Amino acid sequence: MEPASPGASESDSPGVSMPPRRGCLSFVAFAVCGVVLVLDCLGYLGPEDFEPSPLSSEAADLGMVLLPPGIPPTQVQTYTWRVEGLEPRWHRVIYGLDTSLVDKIERDEEALGKRMHFRAISRERFTFRAPRECEVDMRCVYEELMRTNSEPVKQLGHRFLAYIRDHQLSSEQAADLIIGFVQRIHYELPPVEVPFGVIPPALVPAKDSGDCDSKALLAVMLLQQAGIDAVLLYSDRLAHAAVGVGLPGSGTALRREGRSWRYAEVTAEGWPIGMIPPQYDKPQLWTVIPPFSQGS
Repeated sequence: MEPASPGASESDSPGVSMPPRRGCLSFVAFAVCGVVLVLDCLGYLGPEDFEPSPLSSEAADLGMVLLPPGIPPTQVQTYTWRVEGLEPRWHRVIYGLDTSLVDKIERDEEALGKRMHFRAISRERFTFRAPRECEVDMRCVYEELMRTNSEPVKQLGHRFLAYIRDHQLSSEQAADLIIGFVQRIHYELPPVEVPFGVIPPALVPAKDSGDCDSKALLAVMLLQQAGIDAVLLYSDRLAHAAVGVGLPGSGTALRREGRSWRYAEVTAEGWPIGMIPPQYDKPQLWTVIPPFSQGS
């Protein structure tokens, strides 16, 4: 989910201003990612282009992240995904969090929602009040989720970083590997009661579920850990979120203040970096949230 115009009341249409209360900015936000992208709608890929996933033993193994070690198999996800341009093309990683850790991460987000007076209006709308020092977007929410989810995501990122180094992947190949993994995670809108409509980044791979900004936040964290310039892209008007990758290459790039980031879609498996869906190819409607400082 992403914020719409700040200052809208809970009962009025967006854009109706109301005075800040108790030193806070009041936001009304809208759910994003309402449409799952389909690659073959552009004639880019069809069903025949997707070969069956191989046995996990036949894929390049990035390793296993279990927190804590020895958790039950029912709490573990195995991901196998394909990356064009890499050899081997198929890759595998295993990730799982204990239910107690999942519960803690969910409680942390609930506490954040209470501090910011989160309230769900419907599946598509919610309100919250952010501190005055926050910019007029959800940056403060994303930064706090990154901080409280830092350790599990870093453990996962270590597996990617080790593979990237061991196989001497270029930055472009590393970005393709990470974006491909995040695309592989199932797209799903969070339940209405989830604060801010964002699944915490550590829980996205743990639950094999996330919508566009939930998955994009995870991708930004993994890319930054791999030393790749990455930003979160969002658009109120387009009701969507994506990733900006600060690497040279072909395709669509969003430019702000002399810098540029190539568009990376995270909701559709196999979508190449730099290729933007036609309905989202409106650069003036996108906001670039500056690079995050990941907490420890």
